[in-house]
Parts: sequence; C-alpha cells; structure tokens
Amino acid sequence: MLYYQTVCLEYAAGEILDKFLAAGWYRIGQSLITTDLITQDEILVPVFWLRLRLSTYQPSRSARRIRRRCAHLQTKILPFAITPEIEALYARYRESIPHTITPSVHEYLLDAEWNNAFDSRRIEVRCADRLVAAGYFDIGARCSTGILHIYEPSLPRLSLGKLLYLEELDFSLSQKYDYYYPGYLSPCVSKFDYKLFADPDATEVFLRPLQRWVPYKSVAHKLSRWADRVTAVMHRYRPP
Repeated sequence: MLYYQTVCLEYAAGEILDKFLAAGWYRIGQSLITTDLITQDEILVPVFWLRLRLSTYQPSRSARRIRRRCAHLQTKILPFAITPEIEALYARYRESIPHTITPSVHEYLLDAEWNNAFDSRRIEVRCADRLVAAGYFDIGARCSTGILHIYEPSLPRLSLGKLLYLEELDFSLSQKYDYYYPGYLSPCVSKFDYKLFADPDATEVFLRPLQRWVPYKSVAHKLSRWADRVTAVMHRYRPP
C-alpha cells in the first residue's frame, strides 16, 4: 500500500494527464499525487480511486432529479480564470464546511504559482445574474477529472455540487472522452459517497496490486470488508 507519493511537472495535460489518471494519480495544487491511505480522525483509512466509463454512462434517477430541480439555472463552461466573484463565493463556501481548505481558489489550484501546468476549464452556474456555483476541471487527450466544486451554502436543496459534477460529465461526453475521474472513495468515510451518485453501474475502481480497473459494483462488498480490517488494525495500534 502507498501512503503518499507526489510529482511536480512543468506540463501535465494531454496524454501525460491521461497516463497518470489511469495509474491512480490525481491533481492537488500544481502537483500530481497518489495514495491508498488518508488520515481520518487521527487514524489511517484506505481509499480507492474511481472513474466513470463514459461509453456506458446512463444518468441515475438521482442525477435526473437534480437536473429537473436546477432547470432554471444558467450554466456555462469557460476558459480557465480565477475571478474576484469566484473568490468571494469560495470564501462563503469555505466558512460553511467542517473541514479545513486553503484560504483562496488561487492557492487551492495554483499553490504559490501563477502558471497552470494543467489544461483547465471553469464552470459558472448562475441564478439570473447571481453566481451560485463554480467549478474547475482538467482535461487530457481522452479523459477529464473534476478538481474543485464550490457553491452557495444558503442553497443546499439544489445539490449544486452534484450539478457541477453532472456538467463535467456532459462536457466529457460532448468531447467523446473515454473516462471521467472524480477522485477517491473510502468505505470508511461517507462524505465521499456522492462520487457514486451519477451512475454506479458505469463506475470503475482501481486495484493497485493488479494495476487494473474493475467495475465498482463487482468488488464493493470486498472493498468494505478489507477496509474494515485495515481500520481495525489502525485502531489497535493507535497511540494513546
């Protein structure tokens, strides 16, 4: 198992990004990282990297409900930019969540740099002229990956974070990409479960020991049992 690996590239787009994503890597700031473990409540818990196979993707009932609920909103996919309006929305979003994230979108995406090594796009979702959600995703040659989703915390009923996810999927389908990579899932941490909502049947999970992607549903029960065993060991040797 890997705890954490990272690489920094001057250019991380096109087929280079495809290759890293297919091997279970993901963008953090201006780096690419991979891991099989994260820290949760002061212990290590296992995580598993996911992707959606777009050739078989069919929006779930939940996805269709969100589309109907948000039909009055205007959505645009635009070139990469970090605007003052998005930074203001990020500040409100940051104050509403229980975990810690970087102070700004600029720091989240670019670290202390001004150049972006990735080929990124931004999504803006508006209600009339008001910005209510925004997101960033990266594109490769044959795939895409979601990076940051923020939304107006006063509008939880609209599921705006999931709407951004669906917009990225629709863009990827329009470009005839093969896969969309949403990040990782952990059977031990329920806050990551939303990454399955769009279509569990089209979701694949990366098995690092085999260097293979397999259908998530075919191994979900095994992943949960294995995660329980790992977590039990971590609890046993947790420092007092």
